Amino acid sequence: MLADYFDGSMDPRLREELDSHIAMCEPCMNFSKTYRITCDKTKELRKDIEYQIPQDVRDRLETFVRSAALKYPQMVREYRDQAERERREKLAAFLSAASAGKLSSITVLLVETHCAICPECKEYFDRRIQAGDSGATPGIVESHVTRLMEALPPGEEFFLA
Repeated sequence: MLADYFDGSMDPRLREELDSHIAMCEPCMNFSKTYRITCDKTKELRKDIEYQIPQDVRDRLETFVRSAALKYPQMVREYRDQAERERREKLAAFLSAASAGKLSSITVLLVETHCAICPECKEYFDRRIQAGDSGATPGIVESHVTRLMEALPPGEEFFLA
């Protein structure tokens, strides 16, 4: 969320609340200054560093992955099936936590910010939370919720313990 705050893409209501908090909270004010300086320094460093994988390494890696996939097609299918099952289970747990009002505060902010710009998700979450409707989840909502879960910081859980 801090990246959205500093680049100006954060929901205006949320930005106002955060501005008010930072103005009154010295630790957050110091943290935000440090964060901004760190981002600026990182941008400077990125200009100096070549982030590209050398083409020969890229070619060798692609050849290895393709040959392994050809050699073990059943394992590739099993891996894809397992990954899809895990994604669906996590999605169901997320939607269940949302219905029960058990999302973490950072996840609630992510969902609210997203729903402010996505009418499909807003309609779905409003219906699910207010009416307790747990019907089929539209594909676009599934894909957006999956991206929201991926946007959480490492180690951050989307639900309350």
